[in-house]
Amino acid sequence: MAGNIPLDVAGVLSVWFETLIYGIYTCLFLSSFYMTLRKGMLHSRPSKIFFVATLVMWINCSAHVAVNLYRLLRGYVYLRETVGPTNYFNDLGRPDKVVAGVLNALMTWMGDSLVIYRCYLVWDSNIWVVILPISLLIVSIISNCVALYMFTKVPLGTIFGPALVHWMNTIYATAFAQNALTSSLIAYRLWKQEKNSRRAGIRSQGSSSNLIPVARIVVESAALYMALLLCLIVLYIQNNNGQFVLQEASPPAVGIVFCSISVRVSMRSHKMWRTTARATETHLSFDNNLVSEQSVGTGGLPRSISNATVTRTSGEQEKGAGTLNNVIPGSRTTSTGSSTEQENNDTP
Repeated sequence: MAGNIPLDVAGVLSVWFETLIYGIYTCLFLSSFYMTLRKGMLHSRPSKIFFVATLVMWINCSAHVAVNLYRLLRGYVYLRETVGPTNYFNDLGRPDKVVAGVLNALMTWMGDSLVIYRCYLVWDSNIWVVILPISLLIVSIISNCVALYMFTKVPLGTIFGPALVHWMNTIYATAFAQNALTSSLIAYRLWKQEKNSRRAGIRSQGSSSNLIPVARIVVESAALYMALLLCLIVLYIQNNNGQFVLQEASPPAVGIVFCSISVRVSMRSHKMWRTTARATETHLSFDNNLVSEQSVGTGGLPRSISNATVTRTSGEQEKGAGTLNNVIPGSRTTSTGSSTEQENNDTP
């Protein structure tokens, strides 16, 4: 078709583009790794699961990059005279191509599984909410396995052939639908929690601990991956070799989506913790002055009102921290509740 990228050019571009995205992903991974260990965020089972999954995903993506670099050398250097780059990249049944496909599929499955698990946590471990996303993930896994098996059976250069087209379209479509659904469920849950908190008077309109920015982070990060999937669907339908470029960039793109949510929400939760800690210290100092004045007979608020005020501050933080920790398990916001309780105990 007119405007189609030659396959040998697409092979070079795919490796170049993947290594570029992989560099960005590695920076985000190291930031997430550092923040998790430095700030002591491994105090719960979900946080440990996310931490281990993040490490495994980066190792998997690194292996995928290494395999594609090996394929680049094979196609353009070692087998250039005997096979040629075009025939080499057209052969879907080569062992190195199958290995790259398996690593690509594993990265997608891990990313989708973690998004579903995050949605499950945000909805208070309600399994019925994630039944449909889990079903879509199962369909995606089956479609990927069938497509990988057929790679070894189809003739040379038939990735756009009728034997594969239905399976490839199913893979991309289910991944797109599953990510759109889970991201929407997470964002809706956070928005509803924030709305209920403000309606109950737990948080004011200008509270720094509101969950709307967290919902925006989730939606923005998921939108990047969904845009990649949409481009893949369009390119594959048009039989355009450009789909090879985006397909090979999928593993680091999945990692970027996952790590960007972790890093951005962790930074926001840490900022919330510091802001709340300063505000609570000021509030506690004010209450202590009132108690001191009362002890010398100069007036002030009764001790019961002062204590109630500090207790309500603790309640606010525990309410907001619970939902935020379900978005990014291990968030520092959990420290606020304990520090406020300690301050309340220090009040006479």
